[in-house]
Amino acid sequence: MKRISTLLIALALPVAFAAPAIAQDGKTLGTVVNGNTTTVFKAADSRDIDTHKLKMWNEFASTHPKVASQLANKPALITDDAYAKKHPELGTFFSSHPDIRQAMAANPGNYVAIPPRPGE
Repeated sequence: MKRISTLLIALALPVAFAAPAIAQDGKTLGTVVNGNTTTVFKAADSRDIDTHKLKMWNEFASTHPKVASQLANKPALITDDAYAKKHPELGTFFSSHPDIRQAMAANPGNYVAIPPRPGE
């Protein structure tokens, strides 16, 4: 029994240390083909995300969860001035941080996440 445990540990340790390195190199994790559309899933790389901008957005989103949820479900609202006027707090935030709005519009998945639906 001790021999099996040692063997399992010997096999698991290299995998445990290699997994983060594999995830960081941008390798393709999977591909989904649906008709004429091919979606390629690659490992996330947080080195290109401005964590200061992300932190500022998260602070706003935590105090305005309804707005954050709506932006997550429809990222096109990020650049919709009419939507920002309906939500003055968001308009003020984006006026104070136009760089965050621009970054969110360019890569909404870095800032907004679709919340889980009931039962998920």
